[in-house]
Amino acid sequence: MRSERLRLSSRFLLIVLAFLPFGAFSQRSMAFTFDDLPAVSARYATPAGQDTLTKLLLGHLKQYGIRATGFVIGDAHNPLLRQWQDAGMELGNHTYRHTDFHHVPSAEHLEDIRREHQSLVSAGYKPRYFRSPYLHRGHSVARQDSLKALLKELGYREAPTSIDNADYRFSAAYDKALLAGDTAAARRIGTQFVEYLLRCITYYDAQGQALTGRSVSHILLLHANTLNAHWLGVLLGRLQARGVQFISLDQALTDPVYASPDTYTGKGGISWIHRWALTQGKKGAFFDGEPEVPAGL
Repeated sequence: MRSERLRLSSRFLLIVLAFLPFGAFSQRSMAFTFDDLPAVSARYATPAGQDTLTKLLLGHLKQYGIRATGFVIGDAHNPLLRQWQDAGMELGNHTYRHTDFHHVPSAEHLEDIRREHQSLVSAGYKPRYFRSPYLHRGHSVARQDSLKALLKELGYREAPTSIDNADYRFSAAYDKALLAGDTAAARRIGTQFVEYLLRCITYYDAQGQALTGRSVSHILLLHANTLNAHWLGVLLGRLQARGVQFISLDQALTDPVYASPDTYTGKGGISWIHRWALTQGKKGAFFDGEPEVPAGL
């Protein structure tokens, strides 16, 4: 009976949270990170197109004074990456071939990390952060330990994310609409994306408060894709209007919450907030209410 009351109480809280304005959660600070640099886009698939995408994305970040961190795959000598550095952004390691640690031998994945590290260093960069593709950090203690050992050897700190989302699904639909010449559909998808992401931010901030009793310094994961090149400015304007402070990854990681115990070894690529929650034994209703991608995307 007590567990049922707790479940109902949790569901009621989530319903209330859904109707409160974003600012009601006292969201204070957020770092921005971008995976899959230099770019992932069907709309901007050519070198000239990727240059356009990069300039658009960096333009939004510079307009709002954001020092983002971008995670690189492939040859780090790509001139687009120099634009990121020249704009004051930081570059990190995302493996050379975007290997999935949960679906390839451990040695293969670790070698892919090392290869990207060598590429970044040879291109003149000094990478300090690593992020696992798909947020797959290893589905066993042994695999996670092997990753931690390599990152320590190479001098990396792992870059977590507190706010996960499916921007890649929206961007795939957005690219498809643009390539078909359907600008009305593209506009609708972009608008849906901004509203969806604001709901994700609200949801994960509430989850963080439920775990810690406060609003944590958040780290948002996005991708260097068409959608963000076109709509990031709209999102940033909405966040700024709600009083969000834009900070760097370095600053976000000074929050002691990122030293929280994490014993999760499941196969899902999930937010660190949910990793901590599972480590604390949270179950069922605690996770209710995560925003879903609209049907048809």
